[in-house]
Amino acid sequence: RLTAGLLTPAAQAQEPAEAEEEPLRLSDREIEQVFLDHVPGVRDFLFRGKPGLHSLRFMVSVYKDGLQGFRGTALQNHLLWCMRYVVHQGHNRRPGVAPHLVEVAEAFRECQAVQARAIERAALQLRNVTPDFPGLLTRFVGEYKTLALKMLAAERLAQGLATDYDPMPTHYENRLTADLGLALGANADDVRLAALDDHARKRFAPLAGEAAAAAAARCRELFDSRAMLQAFVAEVNSFSAESPQESLPCVFLRWVAEHLQHRHIVLDEETACRTSVDMPLALCIFEHVFLGKLGGAADEAIRGVPARELFLPAHDEWAPATTPTVCTKDAGSEAMSDVRSTSAESFDDHP
Repeated sequence: RLTAGLLTPAAQAQEPAEAEEEPLRLSDREIEQVFLDHVPGVRDFLFRGKPGLHSLRFMVSVYKDGLQGFRGTALQNHLLWCMRYVVHQGHNRRPGVAPHLVEVAEAFRECQAVQARAIERAALQLRNVTPDFPGLLTRFVGEYKTLALKMLAAERLAQGLATDYDPMPTHYENRLTADLGLALGANADDVRLAALDDHARKRFAPLAGEAAAAAAARCRELFDSRAMLQAFVAEVNSFSAESPQESLPCVFLRWVAEHLQHRHIVLDEETACRTSVDMPLALCIFEHVFLGKLGGAADEAIRGVPARELFLPAHDEWAPATTPTVCTKDAGSEAMSDVRSTSAESFDDHP
């Protein structure tokens, strides 16, 4: 039931706003130095392992002129300004920028479709543009839709339904994302990038009609909701004082403080000092956010609390975030404090 509700257009992360203009500021040498300073071994990165095609040279080119494959499209300037913003943050030695530069640099070992995704994702994360919890959770689910589409692509290639000679079938994955993404509710920015993949358009015939419906149905079968819930549990339970303010654990705790009637339920029972969400509670959260109601038995309980009493009433949870919100500087600590402020009586009632 949850999977059926998730893989629909109603549960789709919307496109981010277009990036602000970022002027060209750095010389070729300065651009290279940003990556040399932050990405170990980047000097030896090669485009698809081809001798002489050094990735660093392409990074400089994309910083200056943008991704050639997206020239003349609506995303040309957006991706150019995203790339420049990421590089400028590295040049300014912003704390925490290294992992983003590593992700971008690694993407330059692959095709421009992969590069575009990495560049946009890094820029958005560095700008601290974070949706509210339902929006962030929708994007989290979108990553598992992407994984299901990758599995579908691999299966169809193995069955001989398509042929792709690339070591990584990124372009065939994009063909499927462009054709099936809307029906499955794949992240809108992924669908947008996939639809602009010229190689995918030229190499593979589009799926339509009954063939598209059958492929979408198979993708829903491949979607691993249990793995998704397990990953969510691991992610939110990783919360610490060092958690980035825009991270899922931080945003989750702020949402808990505002939306759960029994806020202490997300904390460990012995000390109430760390996040301790389990699979049954995670399932309730997903059902509440995406379906608007719980699917368990009427008498289901989570740690002694009736499941149907977990959430505050009169909250319209499902609304994809169109206006990003930014966590405050000490959002993580504040969120944990808010959650722990549950009355002593509540803790006594539910040890």
